[in-house]
Amino acid sequence: MPTTADPRAPSIRRRLLLLLSAPLALLLALGVLVDYVSSTTPLNAAYDQALASSIVAVAAHLNIGADGKVKSELSDQAIAVLRADNEDKIYYLVLNPRGEFVAGDEGVPTAAPGRENPSFLDAEFRGEPVRSSTYRLANAAGEISITVAETTNKRRDAMHSMLSYIVVSDLLQLLATLLLVWLGVRIGLRPLLELRDQIAQRSALDLAALDETGVPSEVRPLTHALNRLFSTVAAAANAQHRFLADAAHQLRTPLAGLQAQLELLAGDPAVADPASAALRERVTQLHAGMQRLGHTANQLLALARAEPATNPADDFRSLQLQALAEDAVSAHFDHALKRQIDLGVEAEPAQVRGSAWLLRELLANLINNALTYTQTNGRVTVRSGVVDKLASPATAIAFLEVEDDGPGIPPSERTRVLERFYRVAGGGHDGSGLGLAIVDEIARAHGARLDISAGTDGLGTRVRVEFAAVARSVPG
Repeated sequence: MPTTADPRAPSIRRRLLLLLSAPLALLLALGVLVDYVSSTTPLNAAYDQALASSIVAVAAHLNIGADGKVKSELSDQAIAVLRADNEDKIYYLVLNPRGEFVAGDEGVPTAAPGRENPSFLDAEFRGEPVRSSTYRLANAAGEISITVAETTNKRRDAMHSMLSYIVVSDLLQLLATLLLVWLGVRIGLRPLLELRDQIAQRSALDLAALDETGVPSEVRPLTHALNRLFSTVAAAANAQHRFLADAAHQLRTPLAGLQAQLELLAGDPAVADPASAALRERVTQLHAGMQRLGHTANQLLALARAEPATNPADDFRSLQLQALAEDAVSAHFDHALKRQIDLGVEAEPAQVRGSAWLLRELLANLINNALTYTQTNGRVTVRSGVVDKLASPATAIAFLEVEDDGPGIPPSERTRVLERFYRVAGGGHDGSGLGLAIVDEIARAHGARLDISAGTDGLGTRVRVEFAAVARSVPG
């Protein structure tokens, strides 16, 4: 029994994208970190350089006397220029060699002496984070300390902007990479999709080897295995087909011979003598039983031959249903006359692709069933034609149909009569229960739809076989 695909199972494309997404996301985070550090380091250095330049401006306005006294000569205008900033607050502080206040803002954090001059410090002043730079100017009395500090608003905003730019830029690069990966995977998997389509478009009868042109080397072992499987199945189907043909020939001949011998025996004067009534009855019963055996054997062989596995695609060709219907009616005309049944045909041209002998077997079973279950003086009609179900002049459904005015099949039994050896209770006729099962197998072998319904005015049975849509030329 065929299994259905699990919709939860991820495709190869999805698996590859998922496997690549995690490492790429990790690389994105690492790239953001590296880009942020490499970008903010020179940015901070530039701001520190500007801070150090402000120290030079303050030092240029200091008056250092010979006795070491320090006096600031910064004018109000110069201080205003020093503190001018739209985003940050600027502070400065000048201390003499003894650490005493000379000018500026008292309490400004002063960086401790270091290997470099000026030295820098991150601290807090007046409730705000500041970055201060301290330069130590040596003279005869000692070192004069000049400190300039500023709040970090510009630095913070610049770093936030830099981080946003880096994240957006790297994220766009990641998305572009994933898109390229997706396109690459899609293009790379195209041979697999073509192979999938090649297999999906096949019918159950097509066992030809797969075309391996363009199949990737990684998939070739799979196609080799499939082709070996197709070859094995085709060989087995052909062997079964030949066996069934041989068995049909070998069984029909002796059964026909036995029936002929029994008919001769029934006509023998010794059997026909009234004194041999018991023998005549036994011969008659034996002849009837042999006829049933022959019919059942023929139907079993037909059923086996009708299975899709035993019908290779090269048996199918373009057929005209009208000719098949007319031939079938002609073959059963004597049977209908014997039963005093009106057997007619209403056949219109209908082109299909199929197996001629299988469709003849289908019609034979349908007509034989109808003639068997229709009462004397009844009517059986065989039809063929084309019906436009899609209201399109270029697309149509071809059909074969056999209708009778017999007792009919109850709706509850219309599915069960397709089972092998099943017969409707109370039918009143001998039969093997294989006729409609054979019809069902042949319909499925042709990809056709089998429908059983009531006949005209709800009387009898109508069995219709609708074949796949066929192209039909439109009259000009």
